[in-house]
Amino acid sequence: MGKSELPQHTSIQDVLLMSVEQAHHYFSNLKLNAVDEEISKRILDEITRRLHYLENVGLGYLNLNRLSNSLSGGESQRINLATNLGSNLTGSMYILDEPSIGLHSRDTDRLIDVLKNLQNEGNTVIVVEHDEEIMRQSEYIIDIGPKAGSLGGELVFAGDFKSLLRDDSSLTAAFLTNKEKIVPESQRQTSNFIQLEGASAHNLKNVSIQIPLESLTCVTGVSGSGKTTLIKQVLFPALSRYFGQFTSQLPGAYRSLKGDLHLLKSVEFVDQNPIGKSSRSNPVTYIKAYDDIRELYSKTNVSKRMGYKPSHFSFNVDGGAMR
Repeated sequence: MGKSELPQHTSIQDVLLMSVEQAHHYFSNLKLNAVDEEISKRILDEITRRLHYLENVGLGYLNLNRLSNSLSGGESQRINLATNLGSNLTGSMYILDEPSIGLHSRDTDRLIDVLKNLQNEGNTVIVVEHDEEIMRQSEYIIDIGPKAGSLGGELVFAGDFKSLLRDDSSLTAAFLTNKEKIVPESQRQTSNFIQLEGASAHNLKNVSIQIPLESLTCVTGVSGSGKTTLIKQVLFPALSRYFGQFTSQLPGAYRSLKGDLHLLKSVEFVDQNPIGKSSRSNPVTYIKAYDDIRELYSKTNVSKRMGYKPSHFSFNVDGGAMR
């Protein structure tokens, strides 16, 4: 359905089937009688303004009924930014933690425009980032380091971008000025692969791919091009079903999955979701290292005498985590 094909009067269900771009055009050109226009003026202004911000951050292609859990990380970030733009706040401080994650360089430019708009409205914007373009557009840089872990925790540099490039103590500056470089290793060649044919979910249009085995494969493209859909919503559920692994997600439409599948034993999916459901969860809990520690405590003489089991030493059990 193109812009010119949108009906003048339609149901809310029809509106939800529109893309952001189509809906923006529809509401911007909606013709009402004097009474209806007076009643709906404030609501229509709010609707068109929010749709305008979604278009501004490059999400005009998304359908309004698109489920949030089907969005890529970059799309979710930009929806959050559009929400803040739509609030028209001034005199506020916005803190963003690596908003460029998952964004193509083209979309990073749009992200920078959004951040500049927030600043132009009289707001303060603080961004934790590694992206070079965002650093170049910043008016003030704070560089923490010099390295990670016990080798970090110090203020290495604070000032404008040009001054950062002249700082010899900054590892960030060394990479920005090409004094330090990441040199890729030689590429591995393999004759084994799996083949996914006819993937057609969301933005994908009958996509067929070959993925080499025992190799590192990168799926890239602009945000919204279908990367997450292809891998998370088609390939992963399809492989899970092939291996008989439980997954609550039905795979998106595809024609066939073939190739050297016999060389694989299972498939694992690692995403950006929080690693624990409890506020007390931490990485050691997640990798189950505490299981062995609790088992060790339960085998001490005191534990055996008191009847303590491994669960007595758990943070997540009432009365647990005993000293």
